Amino acid sequence: MLIVGACAGIYNINQDYPISSSIELVSVKGLLEPSLAPGEVPPAIVLLVRVENHGHYYDEYREGGGVTVSYAGVPLVRGRTPSFRVGAKETLAFVVNATTESSVGVPEDLSRLMSAERRHGAAQLDVVMQLGWPGWESYSYVWSVDLDG
Repeated sequence: MLIVGACAGIYNINQDYPISSSIELVSVKGLLEPSLAPGEVPPAIVLLVRVENHGHYYDEYREGGGVTVSYAGVPLVRGRTPSFRVGAKETLAFVVNATTESSVGVPEDLSRLMSAERRHGAAQLDVVMQLGWPGWESYSYVWSVDLDG
């Protein structure tokens, strides 16, 4: 009985230190034009995701998932994350290429709002990354990233 209590205590301590993550906007293409002319490249965003497992004494696994980048609540581009394992006390980084399947570009009114907010240094992209845990339901990481770095 004492052994079970000790194991449960260790488990609870480890639960207090979840993996942490951060995101960096590497590049943005085709996002600032209100519509696409024939032959132009549709919007694309490259993100660098860092996952830190510094609070655990064991490896953490996540199933791949989806990434959605939005502006003012409007989804602009989507991408996929790989499945990964981050070792105990380690950091892992991976790139997400988010693109659109549409050839329409950014809606004109959203482009005007984005331009106005950029002039005031207030333009932010919302990034939601949905990841799965093997055998469990998926959950989300959410960040806001300054469009102009």
